Amino acid sequence: MACASNYFALVAKPNWRLLQYRVDMSPDIDHTGVRKALLYHHKATLPKFMFDGTVLFTTTRLNPNDAPIVLTSTREHDKATVTITIKLVGEVQPTDYHYMQFFNIVLRSAMEKMQLELIRRNYYDPKASITLGQYKLELWPGYVTSIRQHESQILLCCEISCKVLRTDTVLEQIEEIYKRTGGAGQFRPSVEKALLGAIVITRYNNSTYRIDEIAWDKHPSDEFEGRNNEKITYMKYYTDKYNKSIRDPKQPLIVSMPKVREQRGGVSGPIYLIPELCNMTGLSDEQRANFQLMKTMGEYTRQGPDKRAETLAKFSERLSSKPEIVEELQAWNLKFSKDLIQFRARILEPEMILGAGSSKATYQLDNADWGTAFRKWNSFSVGNCQKWAVVFSNRDEAVTKEFVNSLKKVAPSLGMSMGSPKIFMLTDNRPATYIQQLDQVIDMKPAIVMIVIPNNKGDHYAAVKKKCCIEKPIPSQCVTSTVLSKPKGLMSVATKVAIQMNSKLGGEPWAVKIPLKDTMVIGYDTYHDSAQKGRSVGAVVASMNSTFTKYLSVANLHTNPAQELNDNMCPAIAKALRKYAEINGNLPARIIMYRDGVGDGQIPYVMEHEIAAIQNCFRAAGLTDDQLLFTYIIVSKRINTRFFKMGGKPSNPPSGTIVDDVVTLPERYDFFLVSQSVRQGTVNPTSYNVIKDTSGLKPNHLQKLTYKLTHLYYNWPGTVRVPAPCQYAHKLAFLVGESLHKEPSEQLEQVLYYL
Repeated sequence: MACASNYFALVAKPNWRLLQYRVDMSPDIDHTGVRKALLYHHKATLPKFMFDGTVLFTTTRLNPNDAPIVLTSTREHDKATVTITIKLVGEVQPTDYHYMQFFNIVLRSAMEKMQLELIRRNYYDPKASITLGQYKLELWPGYVTSIRQHESQILLCCEISCKVLRTDTVLEQIEEIYKRTGGAGQFRPSVEKALLGAIVITRYNNSTYRIDEIAWDKHPSDEFEGRNNEKITYMKYYTDKYNKSIRDPKQPLIVSMPKVREQRGGVSGPIYLIPELCNMTGLSDEQRANFQLMKTMGEYTRQGPDKRAETLAKFSERLSSKPEIVEELQAWNLKFSKDLIQFRARILEPEMILGAGSSKATYQLDNADWGTAFRKWNSFSVGNCQKWAVVFSNRDEAVTKEFVNSLKKVAPSLGMSMGSPKIFMLTDNRPATYIQQLDQVIDMKPAIVMIVIPNNKGDHYAAVKKKCCIEKPIPSQCVTSTVLSKPKGLMSVATKVAIQMNSKLGGEPWAVKIPLKDTMVIGYDTYHDSAQKGRSVGAVVASMNSTFTKYLSVANLHTNPAQELNDNMCPAIAKALRKYAEINGNLPARIIMYRDGVGDGQIPYVMEHEIAAIQNCFRAAGLTDDQLLFTYIIVSKRINTRFFKMGGKPSNPPSGTIVDDVVTLPERYDFFLVSQSVRQGTVNPTSYNVIKDTSGLKPNHLQKLTYKLTHLYYNWPGTVRVPAPCQYAHKLAFLVGESLHKEPSEQLEQVLYYL
């Protein structure tokens, strides 16, 4: 398939090279600014160069015979003569760190010449901002750019991004909470819960800060020491420096601790900010729940492939039409290609979805979804659901009974048999009432409990899950009454819930054909605990059978990487190996691990520590290196690469598209796979980076296996973005980090109780 990607090639003149020179000055000068000024006196006589105070980069030889060059300058303040010696160090190799750094500096100066604002790492265009007045939001379109050496050439990756700024200030937020709580005992904790950790932007200098604490005892009328040790109030400082007047002298101040980089730059103490002058960024949970708002915003933020390709073309047009940028690049003998890079991509065949007996389903290339097959389906295997219970509050009686009838209707069409449940009606819907009733219900030993909760806002879900996953382990299915009260689509909700209940009971709704024998697939993902800062959850999900449809799931909490490895990941893998041997009578001959939740910066740590620890764990279980085939793959979902299917107007590539050339990296064994289908916007590929591989599988086989595994996530009758074990691990880590905050019971390990 003809395919384009959001990359532009960097075209250099033939035999282009980057040279590095060392600059020495005598007498010796420490101050970088002065060193730069002294060298810039000679700007007219030297070719175009880049100088950071000690090292000089240029693309033209300074001296044909490479002998050192000696120049003299006069120092401003004492008129002393300074001798400058410039020696050739050598040619910078493409693999060298400085090589890419040079291109990124050239790119940065080009972005600045386009009059874009740098916020954190990306460039945004405030002039083209879109205001959504009714929602108090402003969207700044922008670009995420990076330059690196790809398989055969240097490419500039450009992804369209949007910065969401709220027009409401932090002070307005505080006032709103004051109204809501009446300023009573809950006021301060509520403000802290809403604001701590949020990122704010100060519009007077477009800087972003993270709120680390709230100084209730400080006010804008307080004084602080200015530059020349004179006292000045915050109010006067902002009036003088930024011409901003502050109307509320009694508001508290917010505190932001300087980032490590700023500490190096000499900012030592905390930074105090005025709530009235800070705007919130990002969306609040309330705004996310507002369907109309998200829909309106999606029109701008979720561009379709044709629109996105057009926006990228405009970007390249801006790069190549601004005279200052063209001049600068010409001085370096460089230019960017005007068109998106194009290449061929492969498409994997759609999979056959298998049920029990003769049940089979297929799907279309452009929409990998087989939800329609469940009107008449035999599940691959079913759990026993004769004895089960339903708990609900009195106001949901009618909808619950109707829903239970729908469930009993759809069960046979999925090959399941469902008995009539025992019904328990509560007098009110307080979480405590649910818990008391659950205690009695669980003692009757049903196969699964269904709990109808009022909504997903309050503490009902967490309370129910704590009871059913930790204290009295039992498969549980929560349904919100908001979903049940919508008459439209109740049957399709019932079908989805029935499949989910079957999975929680240890059933297997469907399978795909995977011809690998004696293989275990492990998925690993992490999630940060929402209750306690600095604590994370790691989840290991390992396959237990040859169809990769039954799993052992273990979740642990940890506070640092070493603990994550030694106390959590390795014991969990050891446990999975023991269980596998117990079920299959032998240890696996091949293990494939998909590791999610690793940023690019953590790859060296993973290579040095994690893989070694995992291999020790295999040895301890009795698998020696020579008999075990081991593959370790890092899965990355948050990437800036996008693909467009070409030929006609750009469209989304179909599910099963594989790209493993041109835009991949030369030092990696990596590939991109588009596994899911999307209805709106541009599809996000997933990147797979194979870090260790002793399996002897061909790349083609590994890609096929990965694609097959994206079909086995039982909460969705279609393909997902990552292999199923990874998605299960994410779901488990999410449950523990969001609701449980404690390790779940061992008794449920062999079923997918967390779906």
